Amino acid sequence: MKHVLFIFVFFSLNFSAHAQKIITITLEPFMTTENYEHFKRLVLNSSNYQVEYINGFDFVWGSHYVLEVEENKIGPLSDGTEFEYDLVKVVSKKSVSDSFFFKMSIDPLRYYSVIDEPNIENYTLNIINDTVYKYMNEIEIEIPNEINKSFKQQTDNLKSVRGKFKFLSKDRVRLIQLF
Repeated sequence: MKHVLFIFVFFSLNFSAHAQKIITITLEPFMTTENYEHFKRLVLNSSNYQVEYINGFDFVWGSHYVLEVEENKIGPLSDGTEFEYDLVKVVSKKSVSDSFFFKMSIDPLRYYSVIDEPNIENYTLNIINDTVYKYMNEIEIEIPNEINKSFKQQTDNLKSVRGKFKFLSKDRVRLIQLF
């Protein structure tokens, strides 16, 4: 019985030691659209870790971040998730310069096909006015008049749009160019 208890305690301590660790994550100042299991969503964009969400962290568009987070092994889960992240501290937060541009895809559908049910929000672009949309209830996108017609044709036909963007504020970006 002592041997069984020793083995159990040894493996429990060994697993706990490897289950969580403190890591440093760098985040880009914009989010990306991810094709999740049954729908699309905006997730964090990191150059050094595949992190989608960090508990206790409020992302602000237009800021580069360096974060210290606790990485906890929770999977693999059915969706492929292996880790959960909890914010320990914000090491740095720097606003982008006026000359910063980024590329992003805009997908007009949240789900992979049109779902015509009253309680399901399937469209990712909510019209604020003729040239401004709210994308996934996260960020306002301003479309200049000279490319608005092309943007509208593609999104009205439920086609994704990829473009070059510039920050106007923490809540709004401007589409500069379509690809």
